[in-house]
Amino acid sequence: MKSRHLVIFVFIILSGVINAQTDFRSGYIIKSEGDTVFGELDYRGDQLMCELCRFRLSPQAEEITYFPKDIFAYRFTDNKYFISREIKGKKVFLEFLINGQVDIYYLRNEEGDYYFIEKEGEGLTELPYEEVVSRTNDGIRYTNKSKKHIGILNIYMQDAIDFQNRISKTGKPEHESLIKLAKDYHNNVCEGEECIIYQKKVPFVKINYGLVGGVVNFANLDDLNDKFYVTGGALFYFSMPRSNEKMFLMTGILLSNVEKLNGEKYIYVNIPVHIGYMAPKAYKIRPFVSISLFSPSYSGGFMIKLNKKLSVGVHANARFSSGKFPLIPKELFNHSFLTSLYIDL
Repeated sequence: MKSRHLVIFVFIILSGVINAQTDFRSGYIIKSEGDTVFGELDYRGDQLMCELCRFRLSPQAEEITYFPKDIFAYRFTDNKYFISREIKGKKVFLEFLINGQVDIYYLRNEEGDYYFIEKEGEGLTELPYEEVVSRTNDGIRYTNKSKKHIGILNIYMQDAIDFQNRISKTGKPEHESLIKLAKDYHNNVCEGEECIIYQKKVPFVKINYGLVGGVVNFANLDDLNDKFYVTGGALFYFSMPRSNEKMFLMTGILLSNVEKLNGEKYIYVNIPVHIGYMAPKAYKIRPFVSISLFSPSYSGGFMIKLNKKLSVGVHANARFSSGKFPLIPKELFNHSFLTSLYIDL
């Protein structure tokens, strides 16, 4: 099998493997009658986890899918907690962010992100927010930010001493800012009882990197010798764990010492910019695929965990020249096979 055909074969296999991946983590469900059942929960994106819960008693047990009408709540061990509530006549799972003198909930659906506040005697209320961008006749751009959520926060926290000025500075509702505000409010009005923050604290942006080495072949450069050249460099992986810990943006630099037909040598520089998906950390072998944002270029491979911080990887890359339309492959430009040492910071 030619090496370029092998690259394509690898991509097809990896796409199928990743599609079948689940990410079951320890946790429990709370049934409508109040019974708690421990087992494993499938960890997915926020939108899917607000729609349904996939549960199994053990790795060997059958998977059961629960919807918000079926159970009261579910929670990952020492992490995210979802509770069934009715929003606009429809049952959904709300993520329970903080439990205190006021409770804060979060919902993600196909329309966007929504936050809710609840207090004994006040009920459950959405914290609405929107930004409207407009331009004047002279081209100046203005952003109008709604303030309705500030008014609602003032109503729910009116019994706190000297808290109105703090609330007035609250910007766009977000996890970190609302959790901190609700925690400080709780400590202001309640002595001797701590609030409960359910979500495990994670960084907004995480950066990992890999040291890479391997070989590359330039399929359609007529002035180069048709052979594999040694290549190496460093790749950086940027992810946003709060949104989706499996998606990443990858960039870096790869250098290859290539040789022209006339014997002249020079350094070929490749700076990839890819967006990709890597299987969950729960797996010892983590397949991944990625695609370039600026050219018809694709990558796929496996990361094998050595310990919590280190993994070794094997992956293949294929880069094509563009046809009449951007990002539409025309013909193979180069392909490479790489190994890497991946460092999880």
